[in-house]
Amino acid sequence: MVRLTDSQTGKSETVATSIGRRVRVAYPSRSLRAAILADTFRRVAGRHRLTVTIHQLPYSTRIADAAGYGRYNMPVPTAGQPDGAIDLYIGENGDQGPRARVHVLHASAVVEAANRHPVPHPGDPLALRLLLLTLAADQPLRADAKGYHGVLEAERTLAELRARTAEFAESPSQAMPAEAIGSIHAALDDDLDTRTALRLLVELSRDQGFAPGARFEALAHVDRFLALDLSRDVGRPRD
Repeated sequence: MVRLTDSQTGKSETVATSIGRRVRVAYPSRSLRAAILADTFRRVAGRHRLTVTIHQLPYSTRIADAAGYGRYNMPVPTAGQPDGAIDLYIGENGDQGPRARVHVLHASAVVEAANRHPVPHPGDPLALRLLLLTLAADQPLRADAKGYHGVLEAERTLAELRARTAEFAESPSQAMPAEAIGSIHAALDDDLDTRTALRLLVELSRDQGFAPGARFEALAHVDRFLALDLSRDVGRPRD
């Protein structure tokens, strides 16, 4: 099961549900980082056969910029109030949020330059998703008028993983390396440690001790949780 550390108490516990196997999650609408973490939790929880409904705060019957969620591979949050208490709140440092069974995962906000210039986004929004998933929970995403710090490295990592996925797809399929995949699952199940999961995935993609077909299956499988479109270039002509 997924275990998370309650940022209010410091206690690590299995995510509890108040209604069957459904988890109600809420996050502040202003925080892209919290939204991506909520979506990642939904994907990871699905492996444990939990159904997750995601709500924005403040609750509204209309979701602003509903069309924009697809840019980051996220579904539109559920509109309106939840039908019961929130089980998991994902917020920014200092947020108290609603009462929750697991009040967890304070996601540090974006720190912008003092001049408050509009911060340019990367050409591929999923590079920003990857960058946010590589940060520690208490590590802020810093930005200035030139863009987000670390986004160039995120773009290179994303391009590498996509290129390797497309290359490995041309080889016969083989079973995923169980031990390596188990370590990635364990990281995701332990405090939603996407930072470690991504590092392990990059190492696995570069490990020539595993057959290309096995690495393809591993990359495609883990992308179910990270949602970075790693298979986007499969079948496309390579330069």
